[in-house]
Amino acid sequence: MDATQTTFLVLFLAMFAFFVLLAIFVFVRVIRPWLRAFLHGTPVSMIQVLAMRLRGNSPWLLIDAYIALKRSDLSVTIGDVENAYIDGRSHIVTSDDLVEWVKKRSKT
Repeated sequence: MDATQTTFLVLFLAMFAFFVLLAIFVFVRVIRPWLRAFLHGTPVSMIQVLAMRLRGNSPWLLIDAYIALKRSDLSVTIGDVENAYIDGRSHIVTSDDLVEWVKKRSKT
């Protein structure tokens, strides 16, 4: 192997490692919350999960609250849950707090 081939091989392996790390990051940050919502029968699009992440909202908290609300037969959307979270962010610590906050908002 000459120097050119070695350089090419090192560059190829570095790019491959970068893409593997990027795929793992995307899986953990976007696909896992999306999959959790999908498996619980409350589908949320991957774009919505990514948008939650970009807005600084916790997809795990929002999706857990959304699942709980859907299981209690309330007709809310993930947008309603996220809006309630944004409005009461200083009062909400757990998904149960968020569920109560959404229920309180939906009554008014």
